[in-house]
Amino acid sequence: MFIHLGEDVVIRSEEVIAIFNYEIFQDVNLNKAFIKKMMETMELLNVGGESTKSVVITESCIYYSPFSPTTLKKRSQQSIQ
Repeated sequence: MFIHLGEDVVIRSEEVIAIFNYEIFQDVNLNKAFIKKMMETMELLNVGGESTKSVVITESCIYYSPFSPTTLKKRSQQSIQ
């Protein structure tokens, strides 16, 4: 299965480690430190631009998506046709 994260970005659902609500995630200082540390070895791809709603973490990349975590969960349970 695949998940469309926005624009032209599609990832395999098996790659996803976690999906967080962006606003809640950004409110916690520990999470900000986590992102900063992970960016030392991982790529950060902002798919959402100014309208970021989700943080999607995979083994190799952190994605900021314009779609809500609920929408991404539904997309992960569907196949792209």
